[in-house]
Amino acid sequence: MDIRHPTFAYTILPGHDTITGFNKKWQILLALSLGTMMVPINASITNVSLPTISVFFGVGLATAQWVLISYLITLLGFVLLFSRLGDFYGQERVYLAGLAGFVTTSLLCSLSPSIEALIVFRGLQGLAAAMMISVSMALVRRSFPSPELGRALGIYAVAIAAGLALGPAIGGTISGFMGWRAIFLVNLPVGILDFIFCFRVLKRSQRQKVKWDLPGTALQFVGLFLIVYTLNLVENGDFPLATITGVLAIVTLLGFVYQELRCQNPVLKLDLFKNRTFSAFNLSLHFNYICMYMMFFAVPFYLQKVLHLDSVTTGLVLTASPILMMTVSPISGMVADRFGSRLPAFLGSVVSALALLYMTQLTVTSSAWDVFFSLALLGLGAALFQSPTNRTLMSELPSENAGVASGIIATTRNLGMVFAVCYAGLLIHTAISPDLMQSTELVGQAAQDLTSGLHLVVLFGALLSFVMAFLSLAGLKNKRKTVIKYEKVAVEKTIKVEKRVVGTLSSIVMVMGNHHFK
Repeated sequence: MDIRHPTFAYTILPGHDTITGFNKKWQILLALSLGTMMVPINASITNVSLPTISVFFGVGLATAQWVLISYLITLLGFVLLFSRLGDFYGQERVYLAGLAGFVTTSLLCSLSPSIEALIVFRGLQGLAAAMMISVSMALVRRSFPSPELGRALGIYAVAIAAGLALGPAIGGTISGFMGWRAIFLVNLPVGILDFIFCFRVLKRSQRQKVKWDLPGTALQFVGLFLIVYTLNLVENGDFPLATITGVLAIVTLLGFVYQELRCQNPVLKLDLFKNRTFSAFNLSLHFNYICMYMMFFAVPFYLQKVLHLDSVTTGLVLTASPILMMTVSPISGMVADRFGSRLPAFLGSVVSALALLYMTQLTVTSSAWDVFFSLALLGLGAALFQSPTNRTLMSELPSENAGVASGIIATTRNLGMVFAVCYAGLLIHTAISPDLMQSTELVGQAAQDLTSGLHLVVLFGALLSFVMAFLSLAGLKNKRKTVIKYEKVAVEKTIKVEKRVVGTLSSIVMVMGNHHFK
């Protein structure tokens, strides 16, 4: 039995799931959260080890940075492909294959004999991560009914925030005691245990014939690669080459749009964006991740170079946002389940804007506690915003497009990470020269210049947050009453099915009893 609503769509399978309780739903959520958490961990776990890796292989930092870039590019480039593949081949199969590949490539990374091999293996690890992250939210959405979907996605958001918070801490600690190779080995026990867990709780769906859009996949990957590479060139000041690659990126993406419009089975259904709510919330989610990652990039420079804090203290201060997100995200998801997504999403945007505006008061004499409070307030805003937004995005489209929606959200999040670093770097460099940024500590006018650069970053983030607040209201009505109506219909139909099943079983029992007594 398939019950859908254009805003909150979900599927009820006879004999398996009901409105009142989906089989193994919390086990599935735990298994998916544990595996998905490894993806953001490995996006940041190598940051603190890059200097060590560059020295070990005898290469410059510009080359060592591709250890990060290769992971991110493949993660970005193949999310939409695997989300589409999950709709046909089975989202559980794609997730399990990605998890197995993630464990295998983690081992290969730790055994890398050269920097070139490490970059290649990290790219393959990003490919496996794309398989996991592209379908995980769709699996969560399929396992939970609408009344509990916001809460489930809130817990899922906790896993992402925990990964962001734990990545640098895990990487720094393990690398310091056991060397850089050991940071990849941490994935092995976690990944193997989670694979066994997922294999037991994820029910494999029926396979369908896979319909590939290879030209669209290639154009999408090349276009995203050129965007990332162009932003990297702009950050490094190579504007002539950035202009060329930027034009190529635009041409490639236009070709991608043309291909998707004429393709019968596109990797990205562009008509999904005709849904105003879906488009507005995707854009607002993209802006939210830009705001968050600009802070994760810019604030460490301010803490260490202006306030002269050590790396340990810096790491503790940066945990303020993820801690609040881990705490509040499930609550905001429950609020969205009860009252709708509009109010918490709007409040989260406003709180984020106020937090960023408050950071304009930071000076060269501010304390670590001032920054911690600001980031905690920003984390509160993100927690209020993200869970309701994810809920709306995953429930806005019909259930057959759940995989594509999950892939779009993952792409939105990762593009936000890439753009955030570029935007923050450009804004900081408008206030202070790159040569001064090479200094371990800054004092006097140089410290003031970097602080001014941070102010530019937070003002830009505040502007994006106010745009988020506007977008959170675009096309979205509080549809809780409508949802309740459809849930009542669903329950009534489910009860009818159960009565038929019970009646059939009773008849069978009576026949068997009569046969036995004869």
